[in-house]
Amino acid sequence: MAVNVPVFPLKHSSTDIISPQAVLEDWALQNRFDPANWHAKAAILVYDRPLHRRLLELHDLQVLDFGAPGSYHSIGATQGRVVLAGDFGIGAPVAAVVAETLIASGVNQIVSVGTAGGLQTDLSPGQIISIHGAIRDDGTSYHYLPSDVAVRPDAQLTARLEASFGDALGRRGSVWTTDAPFRETVAELRFHRDAGVLAVEMEAAALMAVCELRGVAFASSVCISDVLSEQGWKALFSEASVREALHTMYSAAVTTLTEA
Repeated sequence: MAVNVPVFPLKHSSTDIISPQAVLEDWALQNRFDPANWHAKAAILVYDRPLHRRLLELHDLQVLDFGAPGSYHSIGATQGRVVLAGDFGIGAPVAAVVAETLIASGVNQIVSVGTAGGLQTDLSPGQIISIHGAIRDDGTSYHYLPSDVAVRPDAQLTARLEASFGDALGRRGSVWTTDAPFRETVAELRFHRDAGVLAVEMEAAALMAVCELRGVAFASSVCISDVLSEQGWKALFSEASVREALHTMYSAAVTTLTEA
């Protein structure tokens, strides 16, 4: 028997039982969140752990108490307005939880900085892509928006992020978001490549859906860190161009959110 996601078709018109605000209140009672010391209005999400560790070494980042998965640091260059969220893992479900709780804390702009597997043959390692839309092949986004709704980032925040990149920006386009990286198949590669989809990643569709539902601005960029083809998979994560691109994307995100 075929199963739709979500299983209950009237989900989107019903009332949530657990709110992010209630979770924050519980964290405050457990001393895992101090609202008095939380001033962030924007957030940068990073998934690459070596990048996160290096950012902590290089920049003025002050640790914050926050109960969500991962670690949270106030970015000194932004006078505490922007928080860096990292070390929470990968994938749509955890990214959605992080985004939800950040939004409940007062964050109204989110920029996601990630990596992606290239689908088009003319993409090169470290090439930066500004995401303009996502194929919803995850599960999380369907719990936020009906299946017939196309997900997109905030146009104004995306334009500001692209301006911050300057000549470092490589491409603009859509990505394929999936929860199952070990089940990306040759047939799917050909299908999405022929449709012009640039790359595959694991968070964009869900984060767009969360931010759309909650009325928060979202933008995302990825750099090509691996390549998918009929011949198999080629990992390029340690390439110098990839490492450099990740730092470039972080700097562009800070610039974008500082100038808001």
